[in-house]
This record gives sequence, structure tokens and C-alpha cells, in this order.
Amino acid sequence: MEQFISEIESEIVSYTLPVPELKNALDRLMLGGAKRIRPKLALLVIKSYGCDVSKEQKTVIAAGEILHTASLIHDDIVDNSDKRRGTETLNALYDARLAVLAGDFLASFGMQKILSVNNSEVTNIFRTAFESMCRAEIEQYFCRGKIPELEEYLQKSTGKTASLFGAILKGTALLSQNMTPVDVYNLGVAYGTAFQIKNDLDAFIKTPERDVLNGIYTAPDIFYKETGNLNSAIEKTNYLIDNEIGKMFKIINNFPDNIYNNRLIEFIEESLCRTKR
Repeated sequence: MEQFISEIESEIVSYTLPVPELKNALDRLMLGGAKRIRPKLALLVIKSYGCDVSKEQKTVIAAGEILHTASLIHDDIVDNSDKRRGTETLNALYDARLAVLAGDFLASFGMQKILSVNNSEVTNIFRTAFESMCRAEIEQYFCRGKIPELEEYLQKSTGKTASLFGAILKGTALLSQNMTPVDVYNLGVAYGTAFQIKNDLDAFIKTPERDVLNGIYTAPDIFYKETGNLNSAIEKTNYLIDNEIGKMFKIINNFPDNIYNNRLIEFIEESLCRTKR
């Protein structure tokens, strides 16, 4: 796993940029404190099928991380955030104008990597995912200050976060003769949805006023409005996560039975463990 992550990170920072100061800032942003959830999940899924990771699959996984970072840069601008993973954001270090350009540059670089694998199906799944991410962010902007319906929130979570998880996993499957693209895509979407809900729940418990100040209401806010009970809101939100985990386990049951399959289940349970007050 460590060797694999190292190889992915080498792919991530393989771009050239004529301004050393900005490249150093981007490198710190992409390498500092990143948990590499997407690459770890992708590696375990590929190995669960009994496959080795090809060079093209590594490129797809790295591209997914680059596109994710580009979206974070734009998120920080919209939210006027000054810290990301303990490091100053680009809009705080420089200004929003340069941060927009840097995010655009990374998005372009990520798509160049996708195009380099020369597979139209892979290109299309990432194009669709990135469009979904942008649509979700635009919709979230225009819904600020409004508590959404639960279905609206789940659709936003799918577009904002889960679509990229699904694209990365499906992209690797499309480059393999042994993997099942539909299954791994659904696994990625379920994981990404649970991942977003858990992040929202963790933020709600730690600093419930954070997103609300930005006018962004998430699952625990929706349930708290319904019940007026904090513990009930947390439990109902955890149930949403459990539901997505159940979807993943049903898919994994169709995978070959091996040590990577078992480790994949452990990884899902560990990374999406229940959040308590």
C-alpha cells in the first residue's frame, strides 16, 4: 500500500509549472495531510479481483486525486476558507483570482491524464463526473439558507462527492478484462455517498454552526429539524451511512473470496465507523 501511494503521488506532482512558488504551494496542498482514501479504495478493489494494478489504472487513480484537489481549491474560494488540512489555502496565501486559475490548471492537468490512457469510455465517465460535481456545487450555492429535503441532500452528495469515487473505480474497471464496471461503479458511489454523509456528521458534531453560517444544511440538520433531538439526529444520520455500507457489502459478496476482499471490508468499516456525540 505504501509503495502504491508513493507511486500515485509521483504521478500527481508530475506536472510542470513556470512559477516555482505556485508549484510548491500546489505540491504542499496535494501531498500534505491527504488520506488518499480514493487510491486506497481503488487498490483494494482491483486486488480483490485478483488483478495487478496497471500503469494506465495508476494514471486514472492519480487523475482522480488531481481533479479532487482542483475541486477543493474552488470550494475554498466559495467558502472563503483560509485553512485546508492545516495548510493555508491558495486564496489565503495569494488571492481568489490566482486560486481560481490554479484550480482550473489542475482540472486541465487531471483531464489530460485521463485522455492519455486513450479510452473513450474512461474519458466519458470522468467528464460526466466532473460535470456532476460542478452542477452539485452550483445547486448548493443557490440553495444556501434553505434546509433541503433529504432526497435533495442525497442527490447533492452523489453529485458533489460520490460521482468522482464512482468514476475512479469504474475507470480502473474499464481498463481491466476481469473487473465488472457496473459493480465497482455502484460500490464507488455508495462509498462516496457514505463518505460525504460521515464528513457532514463529523462537522455537525464538532462545530454545528460552521456550515450553517455558510447557509449549508446537511443530513443531521435535516433530522434535527424533524425531531428536535440531537441524539436522534445523529442516530438517523448514522443509519444513512449504514445503509450505504450495506449496499457495498452486497456488491462485495460477488467478489472473489481472498485476503484483499476481507481487507476491503475492514477498510470500509474502519473509514466509515459510526460517529458518536
